[in-house]
Amino acid sequence: MKSLAFISFLLLPGCFGGERAETGQCPAGETCSPLTPRGLEFVGADLTDELDLSGPSPTAIGGTQDVQLKYDPTEGHFIPLDLAFTADDDGGNGVEVDHTAGSVVTLRGVGSRTNYLRIEDASTGELFDRKQVTGAAIDSVKLVVDSLEVVPANLDVAFLAGDVQVGVALLGAVQESSGPTEERLVDQSMVLSLAGATQRAWDRIEVPSATAGTYSLAVTAGNRPTANLDLYVVDHIDSLVSDAANPATVTPNGAATICFDGLANGRYVAGLAWHFLVNNVDTAGLGNCVGAPANATGTVAIVGSADGLSATATVTVGTARTLVPPRTSRPRPSTAGDRAAM
Repeated sequence: MKSLAFISFLLLPGCFGGERAETGQCPAGETCSPLTPRGLEFVGADLTDELDLSGPSPTAIGGTQDVQLKYDPTEGHFIPLDLAFTADDDGGNGVEVDHTAGSVVTLRGVGSRTNYLRIEDASTGELFDRKQVTGAAIDSVKLVVDSLEVVPANLDVAFLAGDVQVGVALLGAVQESSGPTEERLVDQSMVLSLAGATQRAWDRIEVPSATAGTYSLAVTAGNRPTANLDLYVVDHIDSLVSDAANPATVTPNGAATICFDGLANGRYVAGLAWHFLVNNVDTAGLGNCVGAPANATGTVAIVGSADGLSATATVTVGTARTLVPPRTSRPRPSTAGDRAAM
């Protein structure tokens, strides 16, 4: 599930820098090339339903991921690396270098470990930059929404009939400093198969003119056997509710994102056309969510509508605290005698 603050994330730049790019310094013990004084960016694969603000994401064991290398030679902006380089995987305990082509390094997941991807000057061996990359085993596969919709984490997904775009998420336990954490994995060699459908991206398939029913989607990824997932397509929703995670209050001049869920047989339905009223004013949203006015006062009523059904959410804007000015202390009368006061 995307964060309820995901709309504001659209305005944030991505953070893909290697250690040299992040710190502005050459890593300890390394000899760095003067040709990349601002280091490199390591841009991995996009995920169909998430806003990637850093990367690359972990690579699935048995799977691959393309990493685009970029540098900033003029303090202007990062461009694809056009310097001769070698890519070293520092032993490749978790991820190894499969091959390179132009400014792209293709990685292959080999173990549940983390190691450095080192990019070095092909002539001198000096470091352009380095970044830690991680491999992990696929534990589960699930269908996700290929759009900027906020889907409750506890609900399965169905798709509205028509031209259906379906995302496929690979999940696995990634070894972090705090312990194993379930995260999204990448395998750009993943194969998605469904009769009459077309794979549009490594993790997205399109089913044109899909009618209501249950379809079987075959997913072949990493070193796992092919998994067959049920794809549910519906032609209407049977209920529409305010999302349980919506805030009830917001601080004055604060931002609130309000979401609604269209449901069919208890599943969240993706692909609905949404309409929103905020205090009876038509307001544009993003997917199934809309922002409450930042400068509102009192109680804000938000109505979300889709497929002929509606639901209302209310948000109370808190009262701003009144700052009490500090007391001005009056000078105490002097107790000194006339001579002492002189």
